[in-house]
Amino acid sequence: MRQVAKLLLLSALLSACTGSGDWRANATTAAEGKMRDLVSDASATFTHVQITGDSSTGQTCGVITAKVGAFTKEARFIVYIDNTAGPFVEPGIGQSMSRADFDWAWQNDCLNEGYES
Repeated sequence: MRQVAKLLLLSALLSACTGSGDWRANATTAAEGKMRDLVSDASATFTHVQITGDSSTGQTCGVITAKVGAFTKEARFIVYIDNTAGPFVEPGIGQSMSRADFDWAWQNDCLNEGYES
């Protein structure tokens, strides 16, 4: 009987560990898709992507490189996991948000939540 209990406990722990990584990967994939749509570049690439916060109120922060007309531009982005706002990208790559508003959101929702550049 003790072995059955230990086996059940081990299974539960493994499931918990496996599940915690999946939401981060799913959030990253979803964020990249939203950003590709926002900048209208299906071939956009991403670097420095990190999840800050948790699975219900966190955000995906990083850098996108995308074609804008004849140019390739790089900009920071924020995608909120709970879809309460955004997605947002720095001005100059297809976003109407002001630089000051974006910098405020980046500071408060990425850097202050643990993003490491």
